[in-house]
Amino acid sequence: MSKILLWLKERVKSWIKPAKSVLIIGTLSDLTRSHTDLVVENALLRQQLIVLKRQIKRPQLTNPDRFRLVFLSHFTTFWKQALHIIRVCFK
Repeated sequence: MSKILLWLKERVKSWIKPAKSVLIIGTLSDLTRSHTDLVVENALLRQQLIVLKRQIKRPQLTNPDRFRLVFLSHFTTFWKQALHIIRVCFK
């Protein structure tokens, strides 16, 4: 039984591991961005994770959540790239 679980665990790791080309392209694109843009994008992503951890089925954005996301989006031109989680959950 444990061999099957170990095999399954390794398969799942290989499925969710990002492709090396994606990592290289992402790293190169991050090198051209300012430190402020990267910090703000990180804050946007962290805020979305906080919202996701609060709810099990469908996350509910509170007014303070909306305010934080809008406030942080004013500090970067790349804010649309950082809203992946919110786009997926609220389609």
